[in-house]
Amino acid sequence: MTAENSLLIPESTLLQYSVNMLSRVGVPADEAELVASNLIEADLRGVASHGIVRLPIYIKRILDGGTNPTPKVNIVRQTRTTAVVDGDNGLGHFVGVKAMEIAIEKAAEGDVSFVAVRNSNHFGTAAYYAEMAARKGMIGFSFTIGAINHMAPWGGAEAMLGNNPFAIAFPSREPFPVVLDMACSVAARGKIIVAAKEGKPIPSDWATGPDGLPTTDAAEALKGFVIPVGGPKGYALTLTVGLLSTMLSGAAFGRDVGELYEKTADAQNSGHLFGVLPVSSFDDLESYLDRMDRAIADLRNAKKATGVDRIYMPGEREYLALIKHRENGVPIGPALARELAELGRKHDVDFEVSL
Repeated sequence: MTAENSLLIPESTLLQYSVNMLSRVGVPADEAELVASNLIEADLRGVASHGIVRLPIYIKRILDGGTNPTPKVNIVRQTRTTAVVDGDNGLGHFVGVKAMEIAIEKAAEGDVSFVAVRNSNHFGTAAYYAEMAARKGMIGFSFTIGAINHMAPWGGAEAMLGNNPFAIAFPSREPFPVVLDMACSVAARGKIIVAAKEGKPIPSDWATGPDGLPTTDAAEALKGFVIPVGGPKGYALTLTVGLLSTMLSGAAFGRDVGELYEKTADAQNSGHLFGVLPVSSFDDLESYLDRMDRAIADLRNAKKATGVDRIYMPGEREYLALIKHRENGVPIGPALARELAELGRKHDVDFEVSL
């Protein structure tokens, strides 16, 4: 166990457990593997808020009828460069990959493409989909509506917005794309969920309690509101991402957004928007990559502040965490490990971890 009292669990153990759990509740094997890989990659990259901590609620929603384990994802409207995809209430990770694959295919001949999605669910990390395009030599965009309203409009006292994450990924010659992946709140609500599960405090600028006052109590924060990054600018940003994620497809927005954790028998109609910008439509890919090399080198070689040894590119820390965790194991908090073991026992799925 680490200094934080976490268990270090091999990637293969977490993947197999997740696949087995999803398969047990009716998710087809190939889709279970895709969703599990998406989840565990988040943990590998150190983004525990969107990793296996989410698996129990996905399982519950399937069992309660709120999520369809066998969706028929289909295009309901399209042009040469755009599409609207209906996710048939499937797991958001599976729906998201299928939609981004459509966007990449439409951009294969050099066209900019966008694919809007309705009738989906929480899809994990936005970076996962943007990076799919970056690996093809394209700039990828990924936007999503939050799966629960937990942010008030600026000046309001009622939760009407999610923190609506988005990601933009740029191809590079580094072993990772340069990628912005952020929620529009100071911290993702998933980080508060992880802290609450392990009984740990949170920074006072992450959220307010139900009384509207800042709190360090993660459990109280889950009853209140997350705080937008940058105050009114963060509110405007989360509104913009929410509109992009829903208005083109007819997905739920505002009061229509379901409750991921509370209304587990109800479909959420979550919306996403995926975009692809083919670099080769603007310039030779190698010339673009040369410019990216220079830009990255300039930033890394900038004069450093006192006490700083290294300047990182966005997405670099996550890549380094992935390498480390693949070698040493994924840190999982003891409370979460116990929850996963109990869930496994309930469904006759082994969780091969010594607790």
